[in-house]
Amino acid sequence: MFAAQQFSGSSMLLGRVVSQQRHLLTVITNAGPLQADIAGRLLHVSDVQERPVIGDWVMCLPRQDERRATIHSVLPRSTCFVRKEVGQRTRPQVIAANIDVAFLVMTMGADFNLSRLERYLALTKESGAMPVIILTKADICEDTEAFIRATRTCAPTVNLQIVSALEGIGLQQTGSYLSGHKTGVMVGSSGAGKSTLLNALLKTEHAVTGAVSAFTEKGRHTTTSRELVRLPLGGLLIDTPGMRELGMICNDAGVEGAFGDFSSEIKKIAQHCRFRNCQHQSEPDCAVHAARAEGIIDDRRWNNWIKLKREVSYLMEKENPEMKRAKRREQIRLNRQSRSSGRNN
Repeated sequence: MFAAQQFSGSSMLLGRVVSQQRHLLTVITNAGPLQADIAGRLLHVSDVQERPVIGDWVMCLPRQDERRATIHSVLPRSTCFVRKEVGQRTRPQVIAANIDVAFLVMTMGADFNLSRLERYLALTKESGAMPVIILTKADICEDTEAFIRATRTCAPTVNLQIVSALEGIGLQQTGSYLSGHKTGVMVGSSGAGKSTLLNALLKTEHAVTGAVSAFTEKGRHTTTSRELVRLPLGGLLIDTPGMRELGMICNDAGVEGAFGDFSSEIKKIAQHCRFRNCQHQSEPDCAVHAARAEGIIDDRRWNNWIKLKREVSYLMEKENPEMKRAKRREQIRLNRQSRSSGRNN
């Protein structure tokens, strides 16, 4: 907390944001919990990522007679979980800050989705938090081993936990990831069982739970705000609203971190392509295309890998037009090289 020392001797209080609903925040301080608003200068800064979010350590000016405060500064973050803002905008949206562990929650049912899991993994790798995959509803799953095998095809080394909140399976193991006062966040779509899991870890009906549609097997949004709570076993946990849209806002490092084994496999195969800088699109004698045709490369992983890389590239090019022009020039050069090779054969 070195950054907080600059406020030493002032009437500012150090606190942590423990609840967030739009611009309505609750900050826990040595003076107790305070309802907090955001100072105008901070609220209207050009970079939305600088605004306080749940998990942030902040400096605030208290109004003790009102049990309220105004947040004036956000201290540097150790980690930051960010996604693209929902909708057509390409602005980043910070989900939570100063997170040690990200629980990637998916149900073992019809809503199980490996491509979505890879997206979660990419954003978690970019955030700096440790990912832990939580597969829920083990009590109603007839073949948990099948889901474990499927998960391991895209996350062979990531920590994985099977959980049944209703029967108490895996709860102690899940809580152990937050030992030593670590902070975790639960990320997953509606109906994945995040609120039920939170209630089980808290041993109380803290979070509202909702029924899952029998028609779609998708849940309704039961969590509408973000809240950081302390668990009886130790540690802190943030529940988030269900996220069906999780747009990429990271760089290539996040995607490569999520697809590390797959990227290595592609690079090895690509060494046998005719062109050293083959883009594996329409170039002749592409070893990667041949491997896909033979079933050596998994098509689902390939398509999702390319999709996520394109999303990242699009956002990076939007921020840097020169990068887009350079990419276009390189593509034109490769097309000419391919046509020339075809004429010479």
